[in-house]
Order: sequence, then C-alpha cells, then structure tokens
Amino acid sequence: MPRLAVLLALTAAPALASASPGAGGSTEPELGTISEPVVGGSMVPPGKWPDAVAVLGPKGACSGTLIAPDVVLTAGHCAGIAANEVVVDTTNYNASGGQRRRVAKLTAFPDYRTSYDVAVVVLDEPIEDVAPRTVASKCTYASFSADTMVRLVGFGLTQTDGGGTNTSLREAMAPVLDPDCSGGNGCRDAASPDGEFVAGGGGSDSCFGDSGGPVYLDTAGGPVLIASVSRGLAGAEQPCGGAGIYVRTDKLMPWIEATTHRSFTTDDCTGEVGSENFSGEPADGAGCSAGGASSLALAAIVGPLGLRRRRARAAV
Repeated sequence: MPRLAVLLALTAAPALASASPGAGGSTEPELGTISEPVVGGSMVPPGKWPDAVAVLGPKGACSGTLIAPDVVLTAGHCAGIAANEVVVDTTNYNASGGQRRRVAKLTAFPDYRTSYDVAVVVLDEPIEDVAPRTVASKCTYASFSADTMVRLVGFGLTQTDGGGTNTSLREAMAPVLDPDCSGGNGCRDAASPDGEFVAGGGGSDSCFGDSGGPVYLDTAGGPVLIASVSRGLAGAEQPCGGAGIYVRTDKLMPWIEATTHRSFTTDDCTGEVGSENFSGEPADGAGCSAGGASSLALAAIVGPLGLRRRRARAAV
C-alpha cells in the first residue's frame, strides 16, 4: 500500500484497509491517504540527515531526498498531493528551522503506477549549505544481497496499523529480503530485473508519509542513496511493519538527468565520491512525463493496497 499522506484537518485519517490479493482482490497498488513515520525506528538527531526532505502539499505529505541543490527525488505517486513546498535540513517540518523552498515543477516517471514509482521535484531556488546526497551507481549493488542492511529514513508514521500523526524525522535499520524483487508480493514486471527490492519486516518498516523518502546504504565513501520508498507488500496483514518495496536509483539516473538537465554526484565504488554526467538517454519506457492535473486527479483514488507510503498531512 502507498506510503504517502493526505491532508488532515486536525484529526488523523483512518488507516487504509489491507486487502489480500486472493479471492478477486487486486495486487496492484493504488493511491493511499494516510501518514506514518518509520515503523520500529528512532528519532533522528539534528544534522544527521540534512538531505532528507519533507515534501508538502494541500493534499498531503511525502518524504524525499535532496540529490542536487535544487532537485529532490520522491515517489511518483506523490504527484497526488499537489506538492507546493519542501522543507530541507529539518527534523520536524511542523516546527521552526530548516530551509523552505517552493516547488517549481514536479515530474513523475511515465507510467509510474505500473513501473518505476519515482518523481523529481525542481525547486524555485537552490538549497544552501546542505550537500546533496551521493546517488548509487550500478557498482554500488555489486554485493547487494539478502540480509544486506539498509537505512530507512522519513517523516511517516510509526504504528503498524497506519494510525496516528507525525511530522518528525525518524530512521530504522532494515534487512533486505528480496534483492531483485523477484518473489511476487506486488513487485512490478515493468521494473524488472533489478529495478526494485524488498526490505524490512519484523517490525522495521517504512509507512504512510515515508513515500519517496531515502533508503541509504553504508559504503566505504559514506552513506549513499540506494533507493526511494514506494509501497507495502501486496496482501500484507497490516498496512505497515511487515516489509516494503523500494525503487532502485541506479537505473533511473539517465531519466532524472534528462528530465531536470542537472548533473549529480554518484558513488564511484572506490571509497571516493565521484561526479558523473549521464548520457541523457531516458531509461527504458521513459518518454513524456506524468504529473500536473492528470496526476492530481489520482489523489482521489483510494485502493485496498497501493502506493503505500504517502500520508495524510498533519495540520500545520
């Protein structure tokens, strides 16, 4: 199910139902409506993840990662919140502090509902004094396997039933369960092979409001952005807490650069940080962008099990 949040007027939105794919139930995620922080995690101290971003709009809240001074990576289904503002370098987007910027443009990956669930947000002004996060390259995944530990970071909720409210940044360590997302559970054929992976379980998970948020991998050169939060597993008993599906960044960088006309710092897998200019050729299936009014209309869709991590935004 999606991990995004929909705007709350002083009360929390109800938890999404979690339907099993059996007996006629759909396994394809749909847009959700709630909010939650990382389940089973802990509060993030100030300054630890300044590149973790709150992505806010009148219809909800998501998370994201600063990957260039004026570019944020988030989830494709977060187009549904009509994002108009981001907050960078904060541990509570509902408090003072942090850097706020207006959204100049949000572009979702073509067919993001059935392929790569990502979007890029271009800001009206660059962020100052915060280093954009280094992004994983293909070589970053050379030893990526089951039981690899990744860091889940976001502004989502903490309850496994998807209830409550939260505006604080949290993190949790989670094991990779299915490194190439080949085991079903809502993995997408259009993102195969190796476009997604499954991680979490045992109480460590992302949840509503974590949609689009960073998944970090510790490397010799420091933590790199290895994926972004997409959704929960199809047929899960609880909306959150079981495990989640995450979209790998390496295959998307050509599309991201072609869409934003920016260059990005990528992991060179030597323990040093390298800068790479991509060819500008979009990834397979890329073409026209999704977003705008057509994407915002999707916010009204509430499916039984969907793009799990967008959340209902707490009152500001």
